[in-house]
Amino acid sequence: MILASLCEYYGYLKEQNKTLREGYSQISVTHTVSLSEDGRVVNVIPRVWVEDNKKKYPIVDFPQRTEKTAIDANIVEHRPLYLFGLEGGKDGFSETSKAKKSHIAFVEKNRAFFEGMQHPLACAFAKFIDAWRPENETLNAELLQMGNDYGTARIAFTLEGRPGEMLQELPEVIERWDSMCRSEKQDDEITAQCPVLGKKLPVARLHAKIKGVRGGQSSGCSLVCFNNEAENSYGKEQSYNSSVSVEAMRRYTEALNYLIRDGKHNRFVAGMTIVHFAMTKNEDPYIDYFNRNIMEDSDEDVSAQDVSDSVGSTIGKAVRGDRPTFEVPEGEGIEYCIFGLVPNSSRLAIRFSYRNTFGALRKNIEKYHDDFSIGEMDGAPPLWRICKQLTRFNSKDDITSDMAQDMLMCILQGASIPTRILGAAVRRIRTDLYVGDIRAGLIKAALLRKNEKYKEKITMALNKQNRDAAYLCGRLFAVLEKIQKDSVSGKLNRTVKDTFFTAASATPAVIFARMIPLAQKHLAKIENEAAVRYLDNLLTEIVDAMDVFPKTLSLEEQAEFILGYYQQTKDLYTKKTENKEEN
Repeated sequence: MILASLCEYYGYLKEQNKTLREGYSQISVTHTVSLSEDGRVVNVIPRVWVEDNKKKYPIVDFPQRTEKTAIDANIVEHRPLYLFGLEGGKDGFSETSKAKKSHIAFVEKNRAFFEGMQHPLACAFAKFIDAWRPENETLNAELLQMGNDYGTARIAFTLEGRPGEMLQELPEVIERWDSMCRSEKQDDEITAQCPVLGKKLPVARLHAKIKGVRGGQSSGCSLVCFNNEAENSYGKEQSYNSSVSVEAMRRYTEALNYLIRDGKHNRFVAGMTIVHFAMTKNEDPYIDYFNRNIMEDSDEDVSAQDVSDSVGSTIGKAVRGDRPTFEVPEGEGIEYCIFGLVPNSSRLAIRFSYRNTFGALRKNIEKYHDDFSIGEMDGAPPLWRICKQLTRFNSKDDITSDMAQDMLMCILQGASIPTRILGAAVRRIRTDLYVGDIRAGLIKAALLRKNEKYKEKITMALNKQNRDAAYLCGRLFAVLEKIQKDSVSGKLNRTVKDTFFTAASATPAVIFARMIPLAQKHLAKIENEAAVRYLDNLLTEIVDAMDVFPKTLSLEEQAEFILGYYQQTKDLYTKKTENKEEN
């Protein structure tokens, strides 16, 4: 399904002239080398600029790049090791054995290609090939300007005084390259029924690499590959086992590389690159809606505590009560595709795939926001912020990609939140002694989706009609904590929350038997009589609503305890603020 979806998406890219011509690759050029007419290197010019605090480079079409790991030169080479036959950096260069072999391969392939060309830049490049001697250029001043960027540079050539015209864009070069591509014959070509395009076509022996996937090799990773003898069948080897045609391979790899390059089509969450796209030329509204509601850009330099504390300012429009609206440009029958990629050495693993109409997807996203809304938080935060809440405070660790995958799939499909995610949230709260809006919203959504009985009992704000013992125990704990805090004028070294919260959320009968008598002593220390009456009445109201304190609480009941505590605490301090304003 994924290859077919990517091939279909390739068609939309082609309609918008966003696809490469056959036989070409795209390279992000970091430097241009200016040549004199006699082939000397005159200047090396960086081609970088900064956008959104990220380095950007011009993307240029080159003749097809080699995918081989062994020494293999390209026509119109872009790698410094091949072009100059030198290794090194800002302190100087050396002619190593690998560099020497690479340069020889470059010279042999390109000397024949450029022979007889008439354009001044092509002639200058041909002279450069003949005149350059690596052993004499170990201290070349122009190359030294590149510093430590030399090893990873991607170079294009221009003529001195004509910086806007690059070598690979010359009509002579394009015509000769196209002619060479047409004349190449595959004598050992194997044909088979392509499972993607449904036609009998030449089968791809090697599949082009997918580049730019975070955590993958810089040279790229393969999505379709066979590397073990156990994977061979019926005498077929390597990618001949897949029967994917050369044409289908070209389409899906080009489409996927485009999606990886274009930042709005992918996000990185919990070690997984999530790619998404709409099956239409006019996909921007769909992409923007999905990004704003689920995949807002992540900030990996913040802790879980910072994320929860930032609800009022940086958590995104959906959480600030300004949930994004969506105007349907073409109709909600547009197909939307989402899948997750995880690199594994030189290969890509597909963690999940999803394809459905945008109308169905939007319905599930809206339900997700409704279920997650709690207190003043109208809507749900982006996925990465939820993931951050399942980690330790002040930790750079991320949750595993399978947990992020499970969370995303329950959002997309409108399904129940897995028990292990609810358990992780409860454990983090019991350990950190901190709830926060995001964790509370996650627990609320998990309970609402897990059991129908919660639909009337779990609301955005405090529900005094909820008579579940676990919820009442959580409310009671919030009141006891408030009583203790109001009984002292300074800062407490250790609160009842520090001492009893973890145990109270699991074995309330034992803990509250100790806490309630302690609360009476704290009430006696509060000087404000109105506050004493209010807190004492609230304490009595909650205790009277319970028949008996539960001996133990299950995971769901612990989650409900946490919600009761969170919502009662919000209610107590909201009322306190309002009273102050009235005074």
